[in-house]
Amino acid sequence: MRKFSRPIKAMLGLLAVAGAEASACSIQSRPFGMLSSGEQVRAYTVSNNRIEVTVLDYGGILHEIKAPDREGRMENVVRNLATLSDYERNTSFSRIIGRFAGRIGNGGFTLDGSRYELAARPDGVISHGGPGGFGSRLWTGRPAACGVDLALTSKDGENGFPGNLQVEAAFRLDGADLHIDYRATTDKPTVANLTHHAFFNLSGAPDVYDHELKVNAGRWLVTDSRRVPTGEIPVVTDILDLRGGRKVGAVVNALEPAIKASNGLDHTFVLEERHAATLRDAVSGRVLEVFTSEPGIVVFSANSWNGSLRDAAGQPLLKGGGLALETQHFPNSPNISHFPTTVVRPGTPLHTVTIFRFGLDAGKDGLQGP
Repeated sequence: MRKFSRPIKAMLGLLAVAGAEASACSIQSRPFGMLSSGEQVRAYTVSNNRIEVTVLDYGGILHEIKAPDREGRMENVVRNLATLSDYERNTSFSRIIGRFAGRIGNGGFTLDGSRYELAARPDGVISHGGPGGFGSRLWTGRPAACGVDLALTSKDGENGFPGNLQVEAAFRLDGADLHIDYRATTDKPTVANLTHHAFFNLSGAPDVYDHELKVNAGRWLVTDSRRVPTGEIPVVTDILDLRGGRKVGAVVNALEPAIKASNGLDHTFVLEERHAATLRDAVSGRVLEVFTSEPGIVVFSANSWNGSLRDAAGQPLLKGGGLALETQHFPNSPNISHFPTTVVRPGTPLHTVTIFRFGLDAGKDGLQGP
C-alpha cells in the first residue's frame, strides 16, 4: 500500500452493510463496434434488481448507468457519446485515466535520483498520462461475478514513465453500489494515479446546475495558470466550502477568482473522510454518494462543452451537462514532496477502491435505497 493511502479493508468493512442484501446479477456481453485500428470493442452490461451498468473494454468507458427515479423509472445517469469514433476522438471522456490522472508539471519528475522526462506539451505539462493513455487503450475484458474485470499492460518507457505496469480494474455491482477496484504492480519503481472520468447527470436535464453537491473536504489545492498544483493546500472558504452542500450552478457561476480562472469547477479537494461526496437531484429524487480510499477528489463541471458533441440519445452536450467526481491522489504529486506519495514499487502494489452508491432522496427523513 502506498504511504498515506487509506486502509482498503477498513473501508470495505465500513461499507459492508450496503451489500448485506446481495442481489442476483445478470451479465451480457455484445459487440459494440470497431476501432479505427480494426480492433473489436465489446460492451459488458451488468444488472441486478437495483441498477444496470454498461462498461466497454475500450478505455473502461462507463457508457451507461441506469438507476430509478422516485417513480421507479430507469434512466441513464452518466453522459455518453453517440459513436465509438466520438469516443476515439475524446480520449478522457467517461473512462479510466492513467498512467497518471491529472497534471504533472516540470516536464517530468525525479524518482530515486533518476530524472524521467515525460511526453509533455510545450508548456512542460503532461495531462492524464499523456498521448495514448489508459482511456484510449483496448483492455482485456472478462465477465466476473456481478461485474467485469479489465486488464492492461503499460510498458516500461511508455510516455516516459518507468516500469512495466500491470493494471487491473474490477467493476462490481453490490445492491445499488458500483465498486471500482484498481490494482497495479510494477517491475521497477514508478508513479501511478488512477481514476474514472465519468460525467454524472442525475436528472436528464441539459445541465446539472440545479443539482446539489456536497464534498467532505476542508482544504483544496491551489494551481498555477496551467492548472498544475503548486503545493499550496489552503482551507476552503466562501464558495469552495462545499461541506454543507451547494447548488452546482451557484458555484460554477460565482465571481471568486478561483472559480473564474477555471470557468467553473475544476478543483482538487482534500478529503476529510471516506464518504467523499454526495450529489443530489431534487426533481428525480436520485442521489449519488461517493466513497473512496483515495485522499482527494477532482470535481469538474464540463466547462468546455459547447454542443458540438451529442450523446447516444442524440442530445447535445452543453456546458455544465455533467459533473465528474474523480477520486484520486493529487495531481503533480511526483514533484511535491509533502503530497501523499504516488510511488509504486516492486512488492508494494497500488490498490484503491471507489464506490458509487445510487439511492433516492426521502426528503427530510434522509436517504433510502432504490
